[in-house]
Amino acid sequence: MGSLTDDVPLLELLCAADAVRVPGELESSRPHENAPDAVVDTYAVDGGRLLLTLWRGRLHEVIYQTPAESGEDALRRNDRLFAHYGQGDGWTEILDNGFGKTYRRADQQRYALWSYVMDIATFGTMDFHQVQW
Repeated sequence: MGSLTDDVPLLELLCAADAVRVPGELESSRPHENAPDAVVDTYAVDGGRLLLTLWRGRLHEVIYQTPAESGEDALRRNDRLFAHYGQGDGWTEILDNGFGKTYRRADQQRYALWSYVMDIATFGTMDFHQVQW
């Protein structure tokens, strides 16, 4: 039997908003704080929460608030997430600020953030990343 870190939902960035299926309960839906035309839906899932940012009718960002029980579980979960969202492309670490790490996918179309302090992982599109910052 797999651990909760093996079971975190994998979603498809840029899929149509009405095609997003999360195996969890919708807790809230609110405007994005830095991109007023985007909406953040928060779902309760096994092991924590997922925050999905929907913008221009598509899924642009997934935040995994699913802390692992151990460093080994966190590495296994992150390997799975980076492989899925990398879609065959590698990732380059571009910043470690002492709180977390920022990555860019090799094709520069996706970004990832991992807060190793809080064990939160974020994956998103560069188009949306440029709007929200």
